[in-house]
Amino acid sequence: MATATGNDSIRRFQRVNEILEAHDRDPVRLISILQEVQNVYRYLPQEILNYIATAMNISPSKVFGVATFYENFSLEPKGKYVIRICDGTACHVKNSTGLLNALIRKL
Repeated sequence: MATATGNDSIRRFQRVNEILEAHDRDPVRLISILQEVQNVYRYLPQEILNYIATAMNISPSKVFGVATFYENFSLEPKGKYVIRICDGTACHVKNSTGLLNALIRKL
């Protein structure tokens, strides 16, 4: 019989477990798993990264390494809508800072 703490963890990570099962807990599918988890939570909480590593029997450093390598993953909570503004040279020349300042004032 599972302990109360064990049952709490299972319930708390139920959606993560469903995602892991849908991907057969296959380490080759780690990026897809992280993408789906981030869609649920809007970011990748450290405790969930650790849980994924344990559930997939891979090292937490590997999961964290993948989560930090790709720009689309976030370890910080984000809002429902994410606004991105190009700040490359071509955009800067076209006055992207004006757009950024306008958004800052509005939001």
